[in-house]
Amino acid sequence: MKKIIYAILICIIIAGIIIIATMGLNVDITYSKNVELDVYLGVVYEDSDIEQIVNEVFPNERHIIQGIEVFGDMCAITLKDNRSEEELNSKIEELVTKINEKYELELEAEDVGIVHNPKARLLDTILPYGLPLGLGFLAVLIFAGVRYKKLGIVKTVATYIIAVVGVELLLLSIIAITRIPVNRFIIPIGLILFVIVITILGFINERKLLQGKETKKSK
Repeated sequence: MKKIIYAILICIIIAGIIIIATMGLNVDITYSKNVELDVYLGVVYEDSDIEQIVNEVFPNERHIIQGIEVFGDMCAITLKDNRSEEELNSKIEELVTKINEKYELELEAEDVGIVHNPKARLLDTILPYGLPLGLGFLAVLIFAGVRYKKLGIVKTVATYIIAVVGVELLLLSIIAITRIPVNRFIIPIGLILFVIVITILGFINERKLLQGKETKKSK
């Protein structure tokens, strides 16, 4: 049964690697080429009102709305940058018109700041975590090798490496296959899985040590 499960997991990882190599990951708005519309209303607004207006102007389109002023009178609307300049300007005019109607303002389309952001490299996002995570993992391997040397240093260290790398590759493969958008939560999820795997391996090895001691005592 274990062999079947391992074979399935390996197939998933291989399929995920192929998809990543050919199609790449499906990134969320934050990491994709996007356009940020900075709207200064000059009055305190309700998030639900802006959300409703954005849904009307950009129907069925993923977006992010963030307040960017401590006084609650300015917001940033981030969308995928997949429109021509003419089409975008038309949408901005519609957006401003609806905001003016809702809050009885006299905003102009020219008042909206437009910031075009290029597609972010996921590698650049991950790299800041690389050094501390690598050092932490190295410390774990050294501790495991010393603590569980009776179980075999090489075997123990290899088990940790295979388990951690395998789980992280499995996570990426599932994300790639299902086309789940990669967002800012992916790295924390990966770190949580890292901790869980290390913890589980620790419990398993501690149990093996205990069983070994009990076996010696019984003899």
